[in-house]
Amino acid sequence: MKWVLKGSGDFRSDECIELLKQADIVVTNPPFSLFREYVAQLVEHNVKFLILGDQNAITYKEIFGYIKQNKLWLGYDNGGTKWFQVPLDYDIPTESRKKIVNGIKYFSMGRILWFTNLETTKRHEELTLYRKYNAKEYPKYDEYDAINVNRFIDIPLDYTGVMGVPITFVDKYNPSQFEIIGIDRYVKDNPNYGKRFAIDGQEIYARILIRNKKVK
Repeated sequence: MKWVLKGSGDFRSDECIELLKQADIVVTNPPFSLFREYVAQLVEHNVKFLILGDQNAITYKEIFGYIKQNKLWLGYDNGGTKWFQVPLDYDIPTESRKKIVNGIKYFSMGRILWFTNLETTKRHEELTLYRKYNAKEYPKYDEYDAINVNRFIDIPLDYTGVMGVPITFVDKYNPSQFEIIGIDRYVKDNPNYGKRFAIDGQEIYARILIRNKKVK
């Protein structure tokens, strides 16, 4: 069914909100600069959705809160580059990141993921773990009692405590296998609330704090 909008098409307008209320599933590429606000609107109206967003949106306090509460997770096809149609006069300085097909110009973007609240089988698949914990390979953070894990595939299978893993872990997150405790900057007992964790004085990129439910 086609709709001809009377207004600007802003998702926050009364007209668009009324259409949203009638939707069964929303599938779109929202403005990344308003990603927090857009997702909040979808959650408020209890709508099923499948939307594109930047990987770094995982680190937003509000978006991460939805992930922790199992109100939002990642969908399929989150690897590789995605191409977006842009105006012909859109400046793309890097040749490898642009292409023109049938007179339409496209711009490639990495780190683009599908965010959804539609049920998937992947979020119930257990991540296979094969590494064992040792203190040398898994150092603790300077001021927080958790070990650092640089790659989600290196999560130790036998560690019972809290672990800090990269944000890429969310794509493999199974709520039956792992408990999400928080994200470094905003976890309640971070002594430097609002700041990233550090190892030997060196700040590291965002870490999600988890615990393995399968290890006692």
